[in-house]
Amino acid sequence: MKKLIVIALLFAMVAGGAFAAGAADPKASLDSFPSKPVTAMVAWAPGGGGDLCFRALAEVFPKYANGQPLVIENKGEAAGVPGIVDFMRNSAPDGYHVMHWNPAHVIKTHMDPVPFEGTSFAPVCQVVLQNNFLVVPMDAKWKTLEDYIADAKANPGQISIGNAGAGGGNHFGALLFEIAAGIQLKHIPFGGGGPAITGLLTGDCMSTMANPPEGAPNVQAGQLRVLALFGDVRNPIFPGKDVPTGIERGVNFSISHWRGVVTVKGTPDPVIEKLQNIFKKCIEDPMFIQRMEPLGSTPAFTDAKTYGAQIAKDDVMYEKLVKENKLGNRYK
Repeated sequence: MKKLIVIALLFAMVAGGAFAAGAADPKASLDSFPSKPVTAMVAWAPGGGGDLCFRALAEVFPKYANGQPLVIENKGEAAGVPGIVDFMRNSAPDGYHVMHWNPAHVIKTHMDPVPFEGTSFAPVCQVVLQNNFLVVPMDAKWKTLEDYIADAKANPGQISIGNAGAGGGNHFGALLFEIAAGIQLKHIPFGGGGPAITGLLTGDCMSTMANPPEGAPNVQAGQLRVLALFGDVRNPIFPGKDVPTGIERGVNFSISHWRGVVTVKGTPDPVIEKLQNIFKKCIEDPMFIQRMEPLGSTPAFTDAKTYGAQIAKDDVMYEKLVKENKLGNRYK
């Protein structure tokens, strides 16, 4: 009996201490967040667009995060699925685990059966935007987007367009361009954005749907011509080049490939808000902006609510495209 009383008293003391700790000023606790390194999963290989973007964030992160680093972890095989699964299994909802998220990951959930959905994670914020552009050899017969579309309408399915792989963001950009322009193209998948540009240069395809920085050096070197950039504004990655938007050329089509930060669902809202504010300051930092410019990425912050709505909207759009074009293996 005495032993039970002692155990009960010990339990009460521990519980009371825990309650007291929990009852401490939550604002003070939040002010000290983060108090240790934050790990960021980038489920792409080192050197890719997502990796370069998050490493640029990591350069400035300690300035706004109590001196704590943002530690990048890459796991890019199998379209990033193993890295995303690792993140799900090994991350606590405490704000110390975040992940790079972009449309390619959302598309993957509709192309193949995977153990997550495009909306399986808690949005923190959007970081940057990139826009597709249509590129052709400098000596191609099409000098303008209007020339290209007119030829495609006269010869349905005869103009080939390369992409970075079936079911990827560039492929879907090309599909959406087809719909907007009312044309039919012949899609040629390659093993990535770089190989697609190489295929264009070697004549394996007649045009390519690309995404900065893919092909930008070749445009700047005079080897390739951009017929249009599919964004709302022109991109400074092509300085001195007359690179119009599709909208300027009469095609009401704009597609943004965003990159953003997500975390584990169940992470407290105040912690997400603190992360959001830290990343906002990182995105506005001149060093980060300078790092993004050569990549053709436009720093473009949106808060957690807005970013979450964008993910959900794109999730619906990509599901529709996959089903209508009978792509992938998920819906067969």
